[in-house]
Amino acid sequence: MESESFRSRVMALIQKSRRALRLYNSAGSASFVRLEGATAELSGAQVAEWREINGLLLRKLTEAADSPNTKKLIYDIFALRNEFQSLWRSSESELVTSQRELIACAERGDFIKATSLATVLVSLKARVQAGQAAHHELDMLIKKSRVVRPAAELSEDGATVLSTLELLDEQAIDELADDGKDQRGVPQLKLAVGAGKVIPLKRKS
Repeated sequence: MESESFRSRVMALIQKSRRALRLYNSAGSASFVRLEGATAELSGAQVAEWREINGLLLRKLTEAADSPNTKKLIYDIFALRNEFQSLWRSSESELVTSQRELIACAERGDFIKATSLATVLVSLKARVQAGQAAHHELDMLIKKSRVVRPAAELSEDGATVLSTLELLDEQAIDELADDGKDQRGVPQLKLAVGAGKVIPLKRKS
């Protein structure tokens, strides 16, 4: 029941994202018809960022939900939450930098560049807002579902390495270990492999 509840919450968030995307599409084509000049341009830039980030969220949520494996779905949602948090934080940092530059331009009277930076700032602020909103939705989904992030699966290369190591002759390992010391009584280096496997490595002469 818990897995079904989590998947149903993911599907509900997908539907919510679709409604939001339709709203942003209609806003971009109709809501700002009355605006003119720079105001219309800035409003359009703002909506474009909201639409882009929400579209990204919708696409990635849909891709994650396509997996029949609930464990993978949970893992993907956790990863997606972190991705949008990074997008939000990096955009916020860029916003602060550009805002300082705008103030500097205004103080020295470079109003042409200040105007250009103002347009950039509108887009950045919208991206911060959209990224923060997406992160919040994913975070609430995880918290309400009370799920724990599954451990990352071994990569194909990692699994191959471990399979190969497991084929090593246990007798050969025992001979190398020799109670943890070489013939001179010098402690050997050991390499931990997998869950509890330790392969002793002799020091070079």
